[in-house]
Amino acid sequence: MADDHISALPLLLGDTPSAAISSCAAMVTAAVRACGVDTARVDWAGFTVDISEKIEEMFHIDLIPTIVGAWNDLRELKECADRSKHPADETISLPLVDHTIETSFKPYLDIAIGELPAMRVGFEIAFDIELHGVTVKIQDAVIRTIRLGSCQAAAMVKCEGDTVFQRRTRMLDAPGELVLRKGIPIGSH
Repeated sequence: MADDHISALPLLLGDTPSAAISSCAAMVTAAVRACGVDTARVDWAGFTVDISEKIEEMFHIDLIPTIVGAWNDLRELKECADRSKHPADETISLPLVDHTIETSFKPYLDIAIGELPAMRVGFEIAFDIELHGVTVKIQDAVIRTIRLGSCQAAAMVKCEGDTVFQRRTRMLDAPGELVLRKGIPIGSH
């Protein structure tokens, strides 16, 4: 598989993302209604559709920079990037120890209704990913491929400080190799 992007959406929202997106949209709608918006002036059905689309976009977090960024301090990777020890044409297959990556994002939506001042609705998306059996191939100080054996993820989403949902995946097998078209220079994230 050749790609430089893996979306976190399926890990965060699961097989039925519409249910999680609807829960988030309901929280946004409740926050807007709580601000005293004249409900007669708002097409709530249209509002919910528009907000749901923006929320779905918010969950398309690219996992590759998140994962590789967590590896930047690994001594083994830094050694593979040492061009005095490894010529540009050498390909190194480097198995990494099993590890967990924890990260969080704080996206927000700015909601503007009619003449009213824009309202900011904040989210927090926190997740951790357990990675097992990871092997990277490195050439010329650039990660060219990533192979995962298996992974498991846990996620929590909050809207305005209130938990919207939490979920944990089962252990997922990740057969195959992710070929990075552009590659990721070691130490670039």
